[in-house]
Amino acid sequence: MSSEAKESKPPQSIDPFYVGYLPAPQKHRTAMIFVICLISIWILLASLLIVLSQRSPGVATWDNSNEQTWSGLLINTPYPMLVTKEETLLVVSMGKAGARKQLEPFFGTHVKIMGYVLQREGRRMIELSPDGVHPELIQNVIQIDKPELEFLEEEPSIYTGEIIDGKCFLGAMKPGDGFAHRSCAILCLKGGLPPMFVSEQDSDEALYPLIIIDGVAELPEQLHTYVACRIECKARKAKLGTLPLMLVEVDSIRALTNMQKTPRGQLIETAGG
Repeated sequence: MSSEAKESKPPQSIDPFYVGYLPAPQKHRTAMIFVICLISIWILLASLLIVLSQRSPGVATWDNSNEQTWSGLLINTPYPMLVTKEETLLVVSMGKAGARKQLEPFFGTHVKIMGYVLQREGRRMIELSPDGVHPELIQNVIQIDKPELEFLEEEPSIYTGEIIDGKCFLGAMKPGDGFAHRSCAILCLKGGLPPMFVSEQDSDEALYPLIIIDGVAELPEQLHTYVACRIECKARKAKLGTLPLMLVEVDSIRALTNMQKTPRGQLIETAGG
C-alpha cells in the first residue's frame, strides 16, 4: 500500500518558484541584483546628463547668515543707495520690496546701516535688516559728499541684453535671469526693487548697470512685458560714484526675434516679442 502511494506521487518541478515569505531562489536573486544595478547606473547617467545640460546660474552670492554694518551718506535718487568712502551701494528691503519707505526719514544724512550683502562679479547690494538704519553719531561721521553724475559716452549707443531685477540677479535667486525667472522678476520690479540690465556688450568695469528712465530707477508698467526678453535699446552709459547707470530712451526699446547664445548666458524672449 505504501509503495503504491509512493509511486502515485506526482514528480516535483525542478523550476524555482518564488514565495514572498520564503527566501528567493538563487536564480531570482541573481536576476534581481543585475536589474537593480542596471537601473541604478541608468539613473546616475541620466542625472549626470541633465546636470551637464543646464547652464551655469552664475557666481552670485547672498550672505544672509552674516549681518554686516556700513556707514556713509544715504541718498534717494535715482534709487535709495548708501555712498561710502569705497563704493556706492543700492539698498533694498527684505522680500520683494524696495526700502524707500523705511529709509525716508534718513535721506541726505550720514547713517549706519545693518544688513546682508548680495554680490555678483563685484557688483554689491545691501538687503536692509528690519531695524537696520540709524543716524551716525556725530563723533563717528566721516564727511562724504554726494557723487556727481558722470557720463561715460557722449552720445547714446545701441545695447542688446536683458532687463532683470537687481536683487534676484545679484544673489537672491539662482538663476536670477531668463524666462524661467520672468514672473518673479516682474513681481520684484513692481515691489520697488531696482531694474538692471545684463548687456551683451558689458565690459568688466561696467557690469549690470542700473536702468534710469526719466531720471529715476523705476521700470514703467508698460515695459514689464520686456522683462526676461532679449531686447535692444538706445541708451547712454554713466556712473554715480562707483555705480554704473544706463540712461535708457524708452521709445527705443524693442524685443528681438533672433535668438543666440551670448557671452553671459542665453537671453530668452517671450512669444510675440
